[in-house]
Amino acid sequence: MKHLLLTILSFVIFTISASAQLTEQQQIQKLNLVYQQIRSIYVDDVSLEPLVEEAIRATLSELDPHSTYLSKEDMEQARNRLRGEYAGIGIKYITHNDTLVVRSVMDNSPAERADIRPFDRIVAVDNSSIVALDLESIAELLKGEPNSKVKLQIKRRNTPNNININLKRANIETSAVSTAYRIGDVGYIALSSFSKPAASEFYAAYKALGDIKSIVVDLRDNGGGSMTAAIDLTSLFLKKGEVIMYNEYRTREECFDKKREDGILSDIPVVVIINESSASASEIFAGAIQDQDRGVIIGHTSYGKGLVQRVIDLSDGTGFTLTVARYKTPSGRIIQRPYKMGERDAYHSDMARYMHPDSIGHSGAPLFKTLKHGRTIYGGGGIIPDVYIDTDHIRLSECVAASVMNATIEHAIIDFWDIIDAKAIIDVHPTMEAFNQAYELDAPLLDNFYQAAGYTPNDISEVDKEYINTLLLATMAEHLYGSNARYYIYGIRFDYMQRQAINIATNNLVYNNIIKGEVK
Repeated sequence: MKHLLLTILSFVIFTISASAQLTEQQQIQKLNLVYQQIRSIYVDDVSLEPLVEEAIRATLSELDPHSTYLSKEDMEQARNRLRGEYAGIGIKYITHNDTLVVRSVMDNSPAERADIRPFDRIVAVDNSSIVALDLESIAELLKGEPNSKVKLQIKRRNTPNNININLKRANIETSAVSTAYRIGDVGYIALSSFSKPAASEFYAAYKALGDIKSIVVDLRDNGGGSMTAAIDLTSLFLKKGEVIMYNEYRTREECFDKKREDGILSDIPVVVIINESSASASEIFAGAIQDQDRGVIIGHTSYGKGLVQRVIDLSDGTGFTLTVARYKTPSGRIIQRPYKMGERDAYHSDMARYMHPDSIGHSGAPLFKTLKHGRTIYGGGGIIPDVYIDTDHIRLSECVAASVMNATIEHAIIDFWDIIDAKAIIDVHPTMEAFNQAYELDAPLLDNFYQAAGYTPNDISEVDKEYINTLLLATMAEHLYGSNARYYIYGIRFDYMQRQAINIATNNLVYNNIIKGEVK
C-alpha cells in the first residue's frame, strides 16, 4: 500500500509539474483519469481517500511554505484560535508524582463555577483513574463537546475524603491579552495572539489601567492570527487617512487605511516589543507603527511572514490554506522573508535570524523611508526594530534551561504549597506589588528546587540564580494573586527587553529622538 501511494504521488507531482503544455482542464482530466483507473482496474480494493489527501498535501507542498492541507481536527483548532475559544472545563494543569495537579482555573469557566481550586489533585475522570496516565490521554478525557457532562474525583489538601464534582464542558474564551498592568505611568499590555476580538480586548485592558501616559505593547512570540484583528488594533493608534497596510494580489493591490477618524489611542506614546517569533499580524501592526513614525519598535527582527492565506473548506470537513496575497507595510516594504517554492523544510528550519547580532543583517537589504520623518528603515524580510536589544548577556546555562523545560520550578512550588499557609502570606503582602517588594524566598523552597534540579547554586552563574529566584517568586505570586502577578514579577525583576521599553516610554527626549531618526 505504501509503495502504491508513493508511486501515485510521484506520478501526480510529475503530471502537474511536467504537463505545462496542456490546458488546465486537460491537467485536471489527466489527474482524474489516474483515480478512475485505480478504482476500476487496480488488482486490489483500495480506499481513494488517503490517496487524494496525500495528493493534495504533496501538491500544496510544491507551493509556498504557508499553503497547507488541514485535517478536520486542524480546521476546528484553526477556527477556535481565530474565535479565541475552545471546548473544555477551563483549567491549566501539570502532572506531579503521576497525579494531575490543577495549576490555575480560568475565570467564568465550568471549573470555577464548580469551585475547583489551584493545587487540587484530579485523580479520576468519569470513574476512571487517571493516576500515571500521560498528559495527552488526560487531555482527551477532559475535552469534549460543549454541554457534555464529565465527572471528576478530586483530592484536596486538608480534606479527608475525595470530592466528586459533576460539571458540563463549555466553550472557554481565551483572551488575546495575556497580561496587562501598569508600572508607574506606563501601561504594559502583552498580546499572545490576534484572535478576532483582540482589538476590543486590548482596549478594555487599556481602560482598566487607568490614567496612563504611555503604552508598551509586547508582541514577542505572537505568531499572528486574524488580519482583520491586526487592522482593527492598528486603527486604534493611527490618525485619519493613515495607511495600515497594502495587500498585493495576483491581479490587483488593495490599500487598508479604514481611517475615517483619528484612532482612540492616536496620541499616546507607544513602544512595541518584537522578537524572532513575532509573525504575520504582529508584523502588520509593528510595520504600520514604524512606517507611520507612530511609535518606537524595539527587540529583535521579526519572523518575516508576509503572505496572506485564505482557508478553504472541503465538503468532508477538511480544508486547506492557500496563499492569495502578499502584504506590504505603508512604505511599501514586503515583510515576507525569502523562500524557494517547494522547499518548506528548509524555510521552517532556517535559524539564521537568530544568529546575526541584529537578527537579520542590513547588508544588501532594500532601503525605505518612514512616511512622516523620512527615517531610513529596511526591507528584505521581517520588521527590523528601531532599537536592537542585545540579550546575549542573559543566556542561561544548559542545566537551568533543562530545569525550565522539565517544569522543575512548578514541581517545587507544588511540594512547597503543601506545607505553607497561603492566607498568612496574603495577610502580610496583600498585593502583588507588596509581595514583590518584601517577600523573601524560604530556604526549604530553594533547597527543594535544587535537590530536584540536581545541581547546587555553586554550579551555576549569578544570572542563572537570579532567573531561578525570579521564576520561583513569580510562580508563587501567580497562585496568590493571579496570572498578572507572574508576568509582573518576572518583568520587573528579569525581563531586560521590558525594562528597556519602559525606559524609552518614560523618557520623552529619547522617545522623540528615536522617532525623528536623531539617535541610532
